[in-house]
Amino acid sequence: MTCPVAAEGPNCGAGAIGDNGRPPGVPRAADLADIRAAGFTSVTWPAAATAGVETLLTMAKAAGVDVLVRPPTAPVTLASALTPHEFVDLRVGSDSGETIAPLAWRAIAHGARVISFDAGLRQGAGVLDQNHRRPSWVPAAADVAWQLRANANLFAQCRPGPTVLVDRPAPAGFDVTLLEARKSWVLVATNGSTRRARATAHLPMGTPYALWLNLLDASTMAMLEQSRGPQWIAHLEPHAVRVYVIDKTLK
Repeated sequence: MTCPVAAEGPNCGAGAIGDNGRPPGVPRAADLADIRAAGFTSVTWPAAATAGVETLLTMAKAAGVDVLVRPPTAPVTLASALTPHEFVDLRVGSDSGETIAPLAWRAIAHGARVISFDAGLRQGAGVLDQNHRRPSWVPAAADVAWQLRANANLFAQCRPGPTVLVDRPAPAGFDVTLLEARKSWVLVATNGSTRRARATAHLPMGTPYALWLNLLDASTMAMLEQSRGPQWIAHLEPHAVRVYVIDKTLK
C-alpha cells in the first residue's frame, strides 16, 4: 500500500497497497479491485518487474488506482523512522496493527514523502485473508492514508520546524516533532513503546500555548505559557499518536 506524500505535497487518496510483484511481474485485476475496495487508491510496484508494468498500468486505470514504480527499501523501524528516506516501506502482518500508526506518523514527521505498506505475501496484496475478511492492519493503514488525504493542503506545506526540547530522561520510545506550514504549526508525537509515556516538552518561543486540535480524534490540548516558550506535559498510551495543529499567531 502506498501513501504518497509527494515532495510538493500529499498526493495520497487513501494510500496504496502492493504485493511487491509477487508472483514476480504478474499484476492481477482482482488484487487491484480488493485494494480499491479497502479504501486505497495507489499501488507500489517493484522497479525490477518491468515486464508487468504496462499491463499493470492498464488494469490500474480501469480500477481507479494510481501506480508508483520504485525499488524496495529496508522496512522502516522506530529508529530508522527518525531519519527516513523519501520512500519508506512499512511491513505489516497478522498482528493487531497497533504499531502502524506510530511508525507511519514518525516517518512522516521526519521527512518521509511516500509510505508503502507491504504485507509481505507471495500472492495478492493482503487486504483480504483466506476467509475473505480484512486483516486488522488494513483499517490502521487506511486511517493513516485517509488523514493525509483529508489534510492534503496542510501536509503539502509542512516543513521541519524548530526543535522541541524534552526533559531528560525522556521516555523510551517517545518522539515529538514540530512542523511548520504557512499559516499553521503541526506537532507530531509518537509513542513506540508498549508502556505509557509521560514527558515534558518545551516548544520554541513564538508558538501558541492556546488550544491545539488533534487531527486524529478532534480532541484538544492546551499548553502552559512559560517565559522560554510553551510547555506541554504529554501523556501517551502505548503505541499512541498525537497530531496537533494550531493557527499561527498573527502579529
